[in-house]
Amino acid sequence: MKLIGITGMPGSGKNAIFEIAKKHNIPIISMGDIVRHETKKKGLELNPTNVGNTAIGLREKYGNEAIAVPCIEYIKEQYNKNSNDFIIIEGIRSLYEVEYFKKFYDLIIVSIHSSPKTRFKRLISRNREDDTAEWDKFIERDYRELDFSIGKVIAMSDYVIINEGNYEDYLINLDKLIMSIINNKNPI
Repeated sequence: MKLIGITGMPGSGKNAIFEIAKKHNIPIISMGDIVRHETKKKGLELNPTNVGNTAIGLREKYGNEAIAVPCIEYIKEQYNKNSNDFIIIEGIRSLYEVEYFKKFYDLIIVSIHSSPKTRFKRLISRNREDDTAEWDKFIERDYRELDFSIGKVIAMSDYVIINEGNYEDYLINLDKLIMSIINNKNPI
C-alpha cells in the first residue's frame, strides 16, 4: 500500500484530485471531510470559525498528527496493507501528519499552489459553508493553516503543480502527474 498525499492552501484546487481518483478508481480520503464531520458531530454549524476551532481542538486532543490518526485507522480497516495499490489522502496540513503517515506507509506528497488572490476568488465562487467571502477572514484562515505547518509540507513536497490558469489544463497536468507516480515513471 502506498499513499499519495495532496496538500495546498485553501482554494488552491486540491478537490480536483477527486475527479482524477474517480476516473482511475483510486480510493481517496479527505482530511477536511473528517474535520467537517467532527464539527457536525459536535452539533456546530459549518462555518470558518467552527471548523477551524474543531481542527485546533482535534490537535489539542490527539496531538499534531490528529487528523492523520483516524485516516490511518480507516485505511487499516478498509484496505489490504500488503497490496501495491495507492490511496490518495487529500488535505495534508502538517509535517506531523506526514511523519505519522510515513510510520505506516510509503508517502509521496503533491503540492498544489495558487496565489492568494486566485484562491480567494475560488472560495467566493464555490461558496462552501466553511468558506468566507471576507478578505480578512480568508487571511486569518491562511494564517491558521500556516500555524499547522502546511507551508513546511508544501516546501518539502515531492512534486508541485501550479494552478493559476485554465482548469482543464490543470486537470490534465494533475492527471499526468498522478499516473506517472502510480506507474513509477518520472513525471513531466
